[in-house]
Amino acid sequence: MQGKISMDLTFCNSEEKFSFDELVMKVADAFEHKAIAELLKLILGLIQEVLLARIFAGRTLCPECSDGKLALNGGYNRNIRTSVGEFTLRFKRVKCGKCGATHVPLQKLIQFRRYQTKTNELEKLVVETVSETSYRRGVAQLSRDGKITLPYRTAHEWVLKTDCDEIQVSSKVIGSFPLEVMADGTKFKGEGVNGKARQGDLKAVIGITRQGRVFPMGTWAGTSWAEINEEWKKQSIKLPDGSIIICDGEPGLADAFADYVDEQQRCQWHIKRDLYHAMHGDGAKIEEIRPLQDALAVAMAIELPAEDFQKVPEADKDAIEEQMENTERVMVKFVSYLEGKGYSAAASYINNARRSMFGYVRRWLKWGLVSHKASTMVERVMRELARRLKNIAYGWSDKGAQKVAGIILKRFASATEWENEWKERMRIFENVVISVGNYKCSSQNFAH
Repeated sequence: MQGKISMDLTFCNSEEKFSFDELVMKVADAFEHKAIAELLKLILGLIQEVLLARIFAGRTLCPECSDGKLALNGGYNRNIRTSVGEFTLRFKRVKCGKCGATHVPLQKLIQFRRYQTKTNELEKLVVETVSETSYRRGVAQLSRDGKITLPYRTAHEWVLKTDCDEIQVSSKVIGSFPLEVMADGTKFKGEGVNGKARQGDLKAVIGITRQGRVFPMGTWAGTSWAEINEEWKKQSIKLPDGSIIICDGEPGLADAFADYVDEQQRCQWHIKRDLYHAMHGDGAKIEEIRPLQDALAVAMAIELPAEDFQKVPEADKDAIEEQMENTERVMVKFVSYLEGKGYSAAASYINNARRSMFGYVRRWLKWGLVSHKASTMVERVMRELARRLKNIAYGWSDKGAQKVAGIILKRFASATEWENEWKERMRIFENVVISVGNYKCSSQNFAH
């Protein structure tokens, strides 16, 4: 279906003098706030007239019975919001004279839902904007950019109703090769309860493939790690053999994923950092803490060969395993040293951490797979979540926090998949071509 539209553009300017900047702004304002939306409405109206003309000519029969003729049967008005403006369009209805079924030809052609009032491309624009800044600033930014003017509560309602934050953890997404799983949690400023401030709890999990591709595995607000475990069990989620969880020492985290992975690796960066806090809490001075932190970092740093596992001589593998076992024995002595100094909290912390300090080594020795020693990637994700949920706004409900966190996680961890998902939603399949050309300019004053 092809159409051609001619448009008259009228302008008037002072013959004394005028600002070029004003001309630019006036042209932009005319197109951003009126012309483009009206052009969309006109195109849809012309398409609808072509569809009806084909029906009245008998070239289109009833989609239900494939036999009866269709006749005009009223219609309804729908106010539609898009990223280029807002307009009201009348959808015309037809009725089959044989089976009595009614149809809205234009609605079916453009794949618009019966009660839909906004385009998918506008929803994408809004959710991406408010995932980067507050609702109030987001809608103000859209208005300044000439997109659309929205109440911030409307934007908030759209985000709460969207399903674009949903994260699928299926066997197709997980794949058949072992994964590195990174999990972490953070706090946010939740909405008050009975006039009292509330601290929300947000959790996020990502997966990393052998090729280094990062993908989201879920975000949760107001949910414990044990509850996440139960949720995964109900979904029958199973990770490939040889998978490893890399995390800090948050209570319950490692236990929640024990059913899904073969190894656990405590983040070595956290171990070193948190030793400082534990010893400081025990009353140790910084002059004593720093050397012990450095010694701990050196002891944990068992370097694995860079070449292929199969090419590493067995003697070298045995040497690495012996080094790991020796270091584990050193850690036992380190715990005894801390206890002897009266640093009970630090001793307890290292004693708990040492059991999973070298999961990455054991995984390499058993499966021949190299793993991260620190949860760096999920830390980056959590910083991005914290920037939006902690620094920009407050008063989050668990539902709102989880929605926005899911959007941020999907955009941050798998930007390409995010765009592809929206192309599917918007059905961008190159079925429309728009060209602009053959400009003409005429004026009665040119003759003078």
